[in-house]
Amino acid sequence: MSLQLKLIRKCVVSKIWLNWLNDKEVTKYSENRLRKHSKISQKKFLKEKLKNKRSLIFKIFFKKEHIGIVELSNVNHFHKHCEVTYMIGRKEYWNRGIGTRLISKISNFAFNKLSMKKIYAGTYENNFGSMKILKNNGYKVEGRIKNFFKFSHSKRVAKVIFGVTKREFVSHE
Repeated sequence: MSLQLKLIRKCVVSKIWLNWLNDKEVTKYSENRLRKHSKISQKKFLKEKLKNKRSLIFKIFFKKEHIGIVELSNVNHFHKHCEVTYMIGRKEYWNRGIGTRLISKISNFAFNKLSMKKIYAGTYENNFGSMKILKNNGYKVEGRIKNFFKFSHSKRVAKVIFGVTKREFVSHE
């Protein structure tokens, strides 16, 4: 499978990326769904992230096509842990095993290039696809915060926190 990650170094925002951020289905389990995104707002976001030495954002390419974004944030070199968040914006690539390969690739990077000892991720309790991807890579449920997210007008859901160490990690590369 031709899956590549390219580190973002410049504040360049594509129209396709903006379309994903403004697509209610793509951002269903993301705080991005709460606001309208523009080229200006996204460039401001990227400028802050690029200035911040605790985040690395990568474009995800599959067969040379930009299909999403993955971020390692809250990178802590003292405690050696970081958080992973991701979005596959191209819906035609959902449910094809790409998410599992993506988390494998970014986890390998965090463990082997950044020397992290722990990676964690949080997800909505009803985001079954994301939970499956994390579990496929050896991530385990380490916590649950009840009523954390407002999911719809009348429904609240828990935040499920997953974590993995290098020893527990299951690589798919």
